[in-house]
Amino acid sequence: MARTTEGKLYTAGKKGHYYFRFTARGKDCRVRLLGTDGKPITTRPEAVKAAARILKPIQETDRAEQLRMLKNNLQDAEEAASIADKLLKNGKATISNGWTLFMSCQSRPASCKRFPAAAIPRHSTPGNYAGYYRQFTDWIREIHPEISLLSEVTPDIGGEYAGYLDRITGAAGTYNKIIQFFKMFFNTLLEDEKIDCRNPFQKIRRKEQESNSRRPLTVEQIARLIQETSGEDQLLIALGYFTGLRFGDCCTLLWREIDLLRGVIERIPRKTRHTRKDKAESTVKIGIPAFLMQLLEKTPPEARTGYLLPEIGTAYDSGKSSNLTRRILRAFDKAGIQTHKAGTGIIAATDENGKPIIDETGKAKKTGCRAIVEIGFHSLRYSYISHNAEKGTPAAIIQKNAGHASPAMTEHYTRISDQAALQYAGNLSLPLPADENIIEAEVLNPDCRDNGRDPADGGQLARLQDMIQTLNAEQIKNVIAYIQRGAGK
Repeated sequence: MARTTEGKLYTAGKKGHYYFRFTARGKDCRVRLLGTDGKPITTRPEAVKAAARILKPIQETDRAEQLRMLKNNLQDAEEAASIADKLLKNGKATISNGWTLFMSCQSRPASCKRFPAAAIPRHSTPGNYAGYYRQFTDWIREIHPEISLLSEVTPDIGGEYAGYLDRITGAAGTYNKIIQFFKMFFNTLLEDEKIDCRNPFQKIRRKEQESNSRRPLTVEQIARLIQETSGEDQLLIALGYFTGLRFGDCCTLLWREIDLLRGVIERIPRKTRHTRKDKAESTVKIGIPAFLMQLLEKTPPEARTGYLLPEIGTAYDSGKSSNLTRRILRAFDKAGIQTHKAGTGIIAATDENGKPIIDETGKAKKTGCRAIVEIGFHSLRYSYISHNAEKGTPAAIIQKNAGHASPAMTEHYTRISDQAALQYAGNLSLPLPADENIIEAEVLNPDCRDNGRDPADGGQLARLQDMIQTLNAEQIKNVIAYIQRGAGK
């Protein structure tokens, strides 16, 4: 190349891409050379031709024409370089290394900065995120094997994946968590300039959530559930109700966190273990009721080391929590407690006579309806909070034991039973009206004249009838039995 061109060719990078450095209008320019197909040039002959195309205006005799052509070519070169940079950036952001790329972003959430990418706890927020991304890559590999780059995931594909999630997730809450993660995932990569594309999940809307699964069990249901189980399953269910701890905390409770002499359990919940710096503030202290104490004392003193539930604790920490969940749901079913919403779940299809339909394999045909879980282990936590509230346990104690950050969250879990509602109604009273006022009220209300009530009894019979109407069948039987015992005396 002639010296008057004031240009120089050189290579850079592992792939040996050619760059061209030259001076134009007193400005030092450096351009990566691209072929006519827009791909980086890796051979010297092609690089020489590309450089000549850039420098051609300098060799023109007409100064004005020279400057005009140089300007146009420089603009084309800058645009080509911009496109090349975009392709290079997106080319590095493959779906297979997307999670590693995300974990390298400075703008990733604080929860993802607490652990190195290679040592993320399974049961943690970033652990859940990693699971969401693995599920996504498996889906892409099966449904869209032609896609290898994150930048190739279009909004249409994002919508297609959202539809897939809608079919496989049983609750709106799970769907919303996954969609929210992918919005954050792509926004993080965009903010750190790891990719250059549109966020394919940005316009996907959240689903409306229903709270029908958040209801406590009755005392009778819990008693039957504990009675129908045994061994570690029985102790696990008892822990869930008498401590209000979450499933993971009950499964992995350690003997060193249990003080039988003092009668308390002290534990830092797994959910907040890595988010709160003050350990004393995040530790929950729960008293051990007599029933639970009896179950705990069955373990010999010499065996009170490690996990309280060795088999369950080991299975949970080895990633088999879903198996344990199914195992507990079977215990609920055995106790006659329906866990799924009526008409949902994989249930046997029946004919018009109510008999199971047998398929060609000789097995009962399944409906394939998606299960909506209304009752599960978490219902024990709801029961702990609601039953404590009904018994008058101070709200601050319930909030602390439940590990809630605010009273509003505790209130969200609280449900009042019919019996408690009637008890509270009795706390409000006024002097009863005089008999003549009752009679006058009945006269003023013609609908009450022939109701079978005798005003001569001072209104006591009427009040007794009103009270009986508030009792259920079991309570009425108890009252009758009590009266009969009194009459026998």
